[in-house]
Amino acid sequence: MIDTAADLRQEQTADYRIFELSGNHYTIGYQMGIATDLRPVENWRDRETELAFARACADELARFHPALLDEFRGYAAAQGRPWEEVLPHVSNNLPEGVLPGCTTFALRLPDGHVLIGRNHDFLYSRRERYLRRLFPTGYLASLGTQAGFIGSCYDGVNQYGLFVSVHTIRAQIAERVLPGLPPYLIPRILLETCRTAQEAAVQMQEMSFLSPFNYLIADPQDMIAAETYPGRVHIYRPQGTGLVITNYYRSPDMRSFHGRRNLTDHVERAQWIEARIGRDSPRDAAAGWAWAQELLRDHSVPVCHHQPNQATFWSLVADLTARRVAYCLGAPCRNPYQEHPWPENNAPQTT
Repeated sequence: MIDTAADLRQEQTADYRIFELSGNHYTIGYQMGIATDLRPVENWRDRETELAFARACADELARFHPALLDEFRGYAAAQGRPWEEVLPHVSNNLPEGVLPGCTTFALRLPDGHVLIGRNHDFLYSRRERYLRRLFPTGYLASLGTQAGFIGSCYDGVNQYGLFVSVHTIRAQIAERVLPGLPPYLIPRILLETCRTAQEAAVQMQEMSFLSPFNYLIADPQDMIAAETYPGRVHIYRPQGTGLVITNYYRSPDMRSFHGRRNLTDHVERAQWIEARIGRDSPRDAAAGWAWAQELLRDHSVPVCHHQPNQATFWSLVADLTARRVAYCLGAPCRNPYQEHPWPENNAPQTT
């Protein structure tokens, strides 16, 4: 069911903003705390249990990117909040992700360029839809999206041409979830600390995950899929020149986590894009730029969503080889892609 009128009204009233932030992570957090409201986090257990779990997740975050916790502290300071009020953004109080569906593909063209296409879909109720250019002191610069959670990133690129995106998985809730990292902080960690997809994959194999999610990781030479579940991670590379990720596990040893959930929509989107890649994929980057945008506007599967309770919030096209990136803020079928300067920064300092 397509409901473009309803989601158009939601799109027109949503909080689309672009931020350019620099300095240490505390400063970045403080700037966001001044400019934005704290996104509510649902409570599913008692407060003390949730806070104890969030503190353990913060300890896990400190293993991989301790400076990122300073962003939470800066945000809290800007709004005069106690630490306990922002701490749930580290764990989200949930063992299972709540994002609807997203689609990302990576394609190596015959001229050697690596092309990325990405649509991010979300619930109408989420009004925070930010694009952020970040220049954190001592870490890699990046351009990426945020939907309200402190420190989060849902897709983006860094100065070395690394791309990361997240995709929720329809999976059964794990019987036991140990403290770990929420999905929306993982791209941020990887973009600020890794230069290559291989570095990012190694990093992910050491992480603990709170929620079932897929990740597409790519750089100008490599593309990798990471399928994650609490206590599990499976890394693989495509056999051909393209990689398509939606919202289901492809690996046989991960498929059992879906239970009996209907995966038809997610499988069909992936298969449709794979068929397009096989049938009419472009020969070079010049043609690929327009081709990717046309594919992301598709309503037949659909790739561009207009459902009764969710829609495509933003869309990205990037050429990792040429270091070229464009974002469309809103549904790509009716909004233009705008190119943004590639994130550049001095080499990160040794910490």
